[in-house]
Amino acid sequence: MALSRRVELFPGHASQSGSTLFSQPLASDETLIAEVHRSTRGELFCHRHQTDQLLVISGSLDLIVLQEKRLRRIHLREDEPTWVRVPPCIPHGAINRGSRPAVVVNAVLRHGPSDTRDYQPRPIPRALVQAWSDLQAA
Repeated sequence: MALSRRVELFPGHASQSGSTLFSQPLASDETLIAEVHRSTRGELFCHRHQTDQLLVISGSLDLIVLQEKRLRRIHLREDEPTWVRVPPCIPHGAINRGSRPAVVVNAVLRHGPSDTRDYQPRPIPRALVQAWSDLQAA
């Protein structure tokens, strides 16, 4: 897979069998599961050598990405399975406005070693503070 410079969305393929939902996996170097608790604050993170491939499997959240000097909100929810691929060097974060935690699968693709800075929140660029506040209030 060529390394994209843009955030991509694609449908999650799953099948139901009785009370069990089976989802087709994505190729990855490691798979992480995260629980995102209710918060309207949100933070941006930027990975230097990692592509995140995210799917909400329980609850819902707003994924915020900073691309081309603009903030973009991508609403993800369990009843509409959608994978989001976030390439390296794209700041992104999540805001959960729901009443319960959202559970997210991340099928991580590694392109080099992790950097401790990858997991530290980044400040919102001064020129985007108002747009960030608007997204938080939405």
